[in-house]
Amino acid sequence: MTVTLDNRPRRRVLQLAASFLAVTLQTQIGHIAMAADDDFLKFSSHDLSVQVFSASDLRLVYANSPHALAIGEMAREKTETDATRMPGFTSGEYPTFAGPVEMEWRSKDGTQLKHTLDLDSIFKDRKILHKEDPARIYKPMPISGVPPIIIIEANDRTVNVYMFTTIQIIPEDPNTTRREVHNNCVLAYSKTL
Repeated sequence: MTVTLDNRPRRRVLQLAASFLAVTLQTQIGHIAMAADDDFLKFSSHDLSVQVFSASDLRLVYANSPHALAIGEMAREKTETDATRMPGFTSGEYPTFAGPVEMEWRSKDGTQLKHTLDLDSIFKDRKILHKEDPARIYKPMPISGVPPIIIIEANDRTVNVYMFTTIQIIPEDPNTTRREVHNNCVLAYSKTL
């Protein structure tokens, strides 16, 4: 009689042990220098957030999904807090990348503007944009929570594209076992029309 055992639980335990060992090595021995190859920071999907400031009647289409903001009214001015806060509304996860972004809006002075964004060329290397020390990024799972959020912003006559990501960081204190999470909002593209 042959007995067949399911190796999935054992494989999962081994994966968890390997992750724990990686954290232990990085926190107890010191920071291991990261290899030049940072493919662990590549992304294959993203969320989308659309924002408008000091403009009106923003209409945007991405992946055949229409978005409309500040229709018939002038959006408020952008504040310093807006520049660093996590986007509140995202329109769901998209494959990277789902075609061009077609947008049109009215600037503060009422001028009708149009612009097309090619996210494929803006993020051509598919790497997470961040401001962290690469040696402190937790390689087994660098992103915490949702995939990167690409923020498309119309601000008067300027189009900005940001990447917002929450990165898991190895703590500097070797006695700390919990990883830190840092929010990163990095400007990837800007054009004033």
